[in-house]
Amino acid sequence: MRNGWISIAVGVLVAACSSSPAPQRPAQHGNNVAEPDSSLMRLVQLNQRMASEADHEVVGFIQADTAHQYAQCQQGAWVTRTTRVEGGEHPKMTESYHAKMKIYTLSGKLLQDIEGDYAVGNGEMPLGIEYAIRELYRGESGIIVAPWHAAFGVDGNGNIEPYMNVKIEITID
Repeated sequence: MRNGWISIAVGVLVAACSSSPAPQRPAQHGNNVAEPDSSLMRLVQLNQRMASEADHEVVGFIQADTAHQYAQCQQGAWVTRTTRVEGGEHPKMTESYHAKMKIYTLSGKLLQDIEGDYAVGNGEMPLGIEYAIRELYRGESGIIVAPWHAAFGVDGNGNIEPYMNVKIEITID
């Protein structure tokens, strides 16, 4: 008899656990339309305006540089080759490359002079700069011009201030 009660208890538990109640919904008040947070909307609009101004400044810089022909990459950075390698290879995803970079303000002030090994697609470079690097062949040098939102963003990096548009002279191997 004891086994019968255990079987009934197990059956009741299985039935109770397998039938889940319908998810609860929040109480509905008024017209059920979420009101946008006006302070958040103002911040988004300010950010969009600042990004547009940065793009305008970068395009002006590129147009003034008549010695080079730039191409815009995905994510908003611009790149030009200053030395060419015929038949070279682009660094591939997750593949390591060596880079020498001098990072300047658009007015020409040197901000950083760095050299190191990086891997494509590992988030070691800001996304806009990484897309521009992927346009260069190993052994080539180039110039990358990036608005802040395609470069070091709202946080900056070391002595690269937040919201700073940059020019990068780069050689990759």
